Amino acid sequence: MIRFIIRRLLSGLLILFLFQTVVFFIIQIILPGDFVSHLALTLTNSESQELREALGLNLPIWERYLAWLMNLLRGDLGMSYLNYRGGTSVMGILKTAIPASILVFGLGTLIAFVIGQWLGKVTAWRGPGLVSGSVTFSAIALYTSFPPWLAFLMVYFLVNRFGLLPRYFNNSLWMSAAVSVDEVMLAMIYTFIFAFINVFIIRAIFQLLVNRSFPDVVFLALSIAIWVGTWQWMGIYPYALNIAQVAALPLIAFVLLSFGEILLIMRSSVLDTMHEPFIITARAKGLSDQVVRDRHVTRNAILPVLSALLIRLPILLTGAVMIEQSLDWEGIGTTLFYAVGRQDIFLVMGLILVIGTISLVARLILDIVHAALDPRIRYDTSAQRQYL
Repeated sequence: MIRFIIRRLLSGLLILFLFQTVVFFIIQIILPGDFVSHLALTLTNSESQELREALGLNLPIWERYLAWLMNLLRGDLGMSYLNYRGGTSVMGILKTAIPASILVFGLGTLIAFVIGQWLGKVTAWRGPGLVSGSVTFSAIALYTSFPPWLAFLMVYFLVNRFGLLPRYFNNSLWMSAAVSVDEVMLAMIYTFIFAFINVFIIRAIFQLLVNRSFPDVVFLALSIAIWVGTWQWMGIYPYALNIAQVAALPLIAFVLLSFGEILLIMRSSVLDTMHEPFIITARAKGLSDQVVRDRHVTRNAILPVLSALLIRLPILLTGAVMIEQSLDWEGIGTTLFYAVGRQDIFLVMGLILVIGTISLVARLILDIVHAALDPRIRYDTSAQRQYL
């Protein structure tokens, strides 16, 4: 298992490096002009030439690549062209974009996963019927909805019509705050991880004591309750609450657009797993339907859902541009979109590095989860060679 993880890690790092290299050259070769070209209407020819020299854009592309590579080896992601006069570090921009994306789309993915897999499991187990058909139809309708249209409806009803959620941050609150929005977002992410781990431990202890686990919905609700409680303990409750209220719009939109796909994959996987021989054996042992469904069918049927989430992880981080744009929530997707458009190459490379690293770590975690959930999966290389 350890050898397998190390081999996967090294191969993933190599693929990530090659992909970044290809992106570095493609953006600067295929797209016309460069960053300075976007400022042609505001700069004279001499000023444009001076700016190209200052940014190193007058150098051959291979020299720029080597300079980026040497900086990367030193842990320096370089300077963004965003503020070309004063200079803005790529790391500084990432510290703003990453927490915003993780807070909305990371938590949204978790909520969509809990809802989708539970509904998929229930509808598949119940079989065809009015309830199952209605739930599946609603999930498909939301999954295929046009994101800006859904965002418009949410703003109209939740913000303008009923006033349930704010659209923007409370300026009067943040003007007197001793912390920044980015710092509070980062604290919210850390505290959620803390709450999630604690509830996971609580559920494991509960399962050992009573030989029964509480549902995923209860797990998520308890995690959120502890999460909110830590805001009060850290003294950031009013600021975190304001961020949570503003983030609720893109979060709800993302969940509504995402859980339908998870539901469909889970439903199909459960239907296939229900007819496996080990399920028939479990029924023959006299186990109850709930035990068979939750401990045998779901345990194996959930693996394709996790694989689908891993494949879509880069899309989740970058493909939510329409949601971010429609609801004025600037995360990794919007930042990458504008960085590519203005050929801010160092910022593009930094964002791709972050997305690739997150995907690589998620891939390793998924391999471990697969081995833990399905005893038929083994990553023992010596055993594999026997069948080659």
